[in-house]
Amino acid sequence: MNLYINGSNRNKNCYKILSDIKEKDDKLMSLSDKKINYCRGCCSCIKELDTHCIIQDDMQEIYKGIIDSDKIIIASPIYMNHITGILKNVIDRLNPFSNHGNLNGKKIYLILIGQMSEEDNEEVVDLVKKFFESISEFMEFEFHFVKCLSSGDIENCDDITEMYEDYETLVKEIKNEISK
Repeated sequence: MNLYINGSNRNKNCYKILSDIKEKDDKLMSLSDKKINYCRGCCSCIKELDTHCIIQDDMQEIYKGIIDSDKIIIASPIYMNHITGILKNVIDRLNPFSNHGNLNGKKIYLILIGQMSEEDNEEVVDLVKKFFESISEFMEFEFHFVKCLSSGDIENCDDITEMYEDYETLVKEIKNEISK
């Protein structure tokens, strides 16, 4: 099973692309539907905990999904030149996994969706890729950047399929990248 994580605060373009690339037995989670508290920095997770973190919230479901998955595919819009705050919050809460090796060898794929053109987003994409590459080193997961898509002007386009003439081919290309 693969785990698909919609890092958006809305169920629009990121949700759409993930829904279209996931297979029947895969799991799709939208972070907008989850109650995820901030990491307290208490370091209780350094100890062996059955629940990974002393904070009891929807992050427990995400921990289980990550453990049960073969691959993790994340889609995030670009907000303020980075991933969304809610996705960053989830990453902060993965500290127990870095201490106990739960991500060792897992493959994590990232799809970004920005309002600007793919070319105009290049600098931001490089920054986000470096961020994921740096955390992949100490958490020991295998990071794969898939693509940065352009959703166009957010005020005028809430449907990514309108931005790509051959949306189905794009979906196939992403599926092929993830299946490698």
